[in-house]
Amino acid sequence: MRIVVHLLFWTLVGIAGTPNAKGQQLWEVFDMATSGLPSNTITDLVQDHQGDIWAGTDWGLCRFDGTAWEVIQTSNSGLPGDDVSCLSVDAQGRLWVGTVSHGIGILEDGAWSYLDNTNSPIVTEGVKHILHDHRDWVWISTELGLYCDTGEEWRHYDHTPESYAGFTFFGPNVRAVDVREDGLVAVATMNAGLTYLTESEFIYYTAASSNFPDNSMNDVALDGNGDRWLACPAGGLIWHASTFMGGPWFQYTAANVGLPDNTLLCIIVDEDDRKIIGSETGGVIIFEGPGTFSVLDEANSGLPDDHVRCVMMDDEGVLWAGTNIGGIARFDPTMRLEEYSQVPDINVYPNPATEIVHIRPSHGSGGMQWRVIDPTGKVVQEGTTRSEEEVIVDLSNVSSGVYALSVLQFGRMTTLQVIRN
Repeated sequence: MRIVVHLLFWTLVGIAGTPNAKGQQLWEVFDMATSGLPSNTITDLVQDHQGDIWAGTDWGLCRFDGTAWEVIQTSNSGLPGDDVSCLSVDAQGRLWVGTVSHGIGILEDGAWSYLDNTNSPIVTEGVKHILHDHRDWVWISTELGLYCDTGEEWRHYDHTPESYAGFTFFGPNVRAVDVREDGLVAVATMNAGLTYLTESEFIYYTAASSNFPDNSMNDVALDGNGDRWLACPAGGLIWHASTFMGGPWFQYTAANVGLPDNTLLCIIVDEDDRKIIGSETGGVIIFEGPGTFSVLDEANSGLPDDHVRCVMMDDEGVLWAGTNIGGIARFDPTMRLEEYSQVPDINVYPNPATEIVHIRPSHGSGGMQWRVIDPTGKVVQEGTTRSEEEVIVDLSNVSSGVYALSVLQFGRMTTLQVIRN
């Protein structure tokens, strides 16, 4: 049990105040008003081999050459449909454009070709995600299963006995995949759990079959160790570590670590192994490694909309976010992400505690505000100090369990867990 307690000790760093602790507007915004985008609803972002940024919207495709945005729609191009759902660039530099109801368009040197149910096994409607793996196999996630073109054959995985290699999914609604260099395919589904494929092995994890924390996930990403990270529509963030056959998992939520939102829409892993997550109401969440979350939202950074549908890192290491109604936001390219998300040096001890917890604020903070929050979200104790002296919190009157301790200093809200024995 004590091992589990130590695994639960994670921190959330957010930033309170306006616009942020350094008084900066951290996002450059591209939208209908400022940049001529056809819609402020951004569905996906990708960078091509020439460095141009492509954005999918619910009313067309856009290309940014570093200076201006070009709008590409069915009315002025061979785009198969304006209802763009996802984007991908293959090894040859071709842009793949998935749509909600018009299949896939492939743009190469200004010319369009198409994949739909007339020239391939894929269904025309419901393309959710396109991935080109290290072998340049293309994986297409749809509402009616997962399709893969290896270059030699098409494979279709779904919930029927006809599923490729007899690998029968728990359900057909596939949202996204990621592929490890050893060939492991991690498949995120809606209502059908987490599925893994290799050339010879197949397994899925659901609440019913494996006590998995959530049956639904919007996105999946692999980190530098090959571990899997899942962005769930109701269950927060799930980490599945080690082997895909029975490896341990852990769930991060608002209740147990203080995530600003349990509805997570997308996730990527950058070169520094940070997990960058788009949420429905909490903006951009950055998991920075050993237990640190940072939050970039409307209030603290000038993000145009806290409903973030897609995120991307460009080849200069600059973060981009596509929002639901606020257009596209590019993080300040003159400021590294890690410069913004430095963790305040706060010390809380002992932890676990029997009755008394000491909070030592950061040097130079000039004091802090603090709250102790129970697992239901109720504030059980709170206070303010305007000095750098330690605060003593008496937990003798609360039940044993895991509590969230939120501390505001330097304009940053740090939330960490305290175990009451």
